[in-house]
Amino acid sequence: MQDKSNKPDWNSLFEQALTQPGVMSKAYSVFYEYSLGNAFLAASQLIDRKFPISPIASFNKWKELGRMVKKGEKAIALVMPVTVKSKSKDEGEDGGVNTESGSNTQAKSSGRTIFILKNNWFALCQTDGAEHAHEVVIPKWDKAKALAALGITEHDFAHMNGNVQGYAIPNEKTLAINPLAALPWKTTFHEMAHCLLHSSEAQMADGEMLQKCIKEAEAESVAYLCCATLELPGLEQSRAYIQNWLNSTEPYLEFRKKSAARVFAAANKILKAGAETAKAGEVGNE
Repeated sequence: MQDKSNKPDWNSLFEQALTQPGVMSKAYSVFYEYSLGNAFLAASQLIDRKFPISPIASFNKWKELGRMVKKGEKAIALVMPVTVKSKSKDEGEDGGVNTESGSNTQAKSSGRTIFILKNNWFALCQTDGAEHAHEVVIPKWDKAKALAALGITEHDFAHMNGNVQGYAIPNEKTLAINPLAALPWKTTFHEMAHCLLHSSEAQMADGEMLQKCIKEAEAESVAYLCCATLELPGLEQSRAYIQNWLNSTEPYLEFRKKSAARVFAAANKILKAGAETAKAGEVGNE
């Protein structure tokens, strides 16, 4: 952990997170988002084959992402729309004049959409390639130690949408991180923050139920402070995420007033829980 004398000013960082421009991560749009029907269809095939629920993509998409489908793997079938040509009412067998009507109208054709099952998709577990490739070693902070100290359990990622970077179930204090996450540490801190701040037992003191936009902004603000303190990448993307959730729904001054103390406390708790050398009270600003 950073020296106490050189630790970052969290008040300043929090202000930057709410006001300085950011860049929305492209990681949220890498994978195609399938319909609910196709998602259920894919899940049933994965379960039948005793495969874990995981992101799915086409053969070419996995190749584009640097992963290769394992030899002999059977593709997953999804329902796809296909447009086929059909003859118009006045079109003859030869594509010219309708002999019955005697019309000399040029041949017309129209298209209609049919739905077919197409085998062209594979799950993450059916491919070879680096997982957690974007995760870097943090000498000053230990994730396993932090999770154990905070009573949070990490599970395998079980979501078919590869754009989902991670998720948490705060009431159960569990989280999961996408093995393909673009910024895994930022996502880890974000989900840990949800577990600490947004379970049914951890609502605001006045009993007010937090809106989703506030929960997301709080969790990402915690991630921003943790990443800045540990000198990890993702600050620009984090600022964009926070500001996108707040937008006009919650003016940032009001958010800062209501949530700053909660955000600082959660970030401090996370960093101290995984610190290798820091003493209690030496991390961040309460």
